[in-house]
Amino acid sequence: MGSACQNCHQNSQGESEIQLKPAQKVPSKQTIVRNTDSVPLNQEDEELVKNASVITKFHKIQMKNQGYYEGEWLNGMRHGQGIYTWSDNTVYTGQFQNDQMHGKGQIIHPNGDVYEGEWANDLANGFGIFKQSNQSTYTGQWKDDLQHGDGIEEWPQQIKYEGQYVKGKKHGRGKIVFEDGSRYDGEFVNNQACGNGEFYWQEGKYYKGQWKDNQMNGKGEMFWPDGKHYVGEYENDKKHGQGQFTWENGKVYIGGWNQGKQHGKGYIIEDGIKRECIFENGRLVNNN
Repeated sequence: MGSACQNCHQNSQGESEIQLKPAQKVPSKQTIVRNTDSVPLNQEDEELVKNASVITKFHKIQMKNQGYYEGEWLNGMRHGQGIYTWSDNTVYTGQFQNDQMHGKGQIIHPNGDVYEGEWANDLANGFGIFKQSNQSTYTGQWKDDLQHGDGIEEWPQQIKYEGQYVKGKKHGRGKIVFEDGSRYDGEFVNNQACGNGEFYWQEGKYYKGQWKDNQMNGKGEMFWPDGKHYVGEYENDKKHGQGQFTWENGKVYIGGWNQGKQHGKGYIIEDGIKRECIFENGRLVNNN
C-alpha cells in the first residue's frame, strides 16, 4: 500500500502552472500626441491650410513639434490621406479626420513595432494587426488602443493564444497552445486561467475542471495515459479536500487529501474488498 500511495503523491506534483505572456504594448503614439502636431511652424503655411475650404493636398509642411505632415487638409485641420512623421522618426501613413488619425492607416515606430488597421480619435479602434520588434503579433479587434474583442496573439516561441480580450487582457473564452504542444482551452479572467477549463499535457495527461489564478482550484478530474484517474477537489494545483483516486490495476482510494497527499479518513477498495483507513500526509497509519 505504501508504494501505491507514493506513486499517487508523485503524480500530483507540477500538474499545471500556466505561464501567460504579458499584455501587448499599445500601437499608437498616445503618450506624445500633442496639439502642436497639427500646427504648422511657418505662419504662411498656417494661413494656407486654414484657407482650405475643400479637401486640398499641400506640400510637406513642418509642424511646431518638429514633425512633418504631407497630405490633405480641410479648414486648417489634417483631413483625408496623409503621411505624418514625428521628430523621433515614427511614421503614420493613412487617413485623418478632423486632425486625428481616423480610418485606415499604418504606423511604424523607430523600434520596429508596426500597427496596421483601423483608427478612431488617434487610437487603434476596430480591426488591426500589431507586429512587435520581438516578432510577437496580435491580430484582431481593438478599442482605444487596447485589445478588445476577438483576437489571435502569437509569439516567436511557437506559443499561440486565440480567444477573447477585454481592455487589453485575455478575458472570456480562449485557447492557448504552448511550444511543447501542451494546451489550455477554457475561461480566462484578467490574463489568467480562471473558471472552467481543460489542460492537455504533451505526454497525454489531461485535466478538466475548475481553475483560479492559472492553477487547478476547485472540483476537477485528471486522467493519466497509463489508466490512472482522479476526481475530486484541488487547491493550488494539488489534490486537496475530498477525492477519489483509481490506479491502473483497479485499486481505489476514496477520502481526504492535503496538499497532494492522502490525509485523514478514507476507504481503500481492492479486489472487491472495502476497508477503512487513516492517512497522515501520505503515510498510512491505520488500515482496518
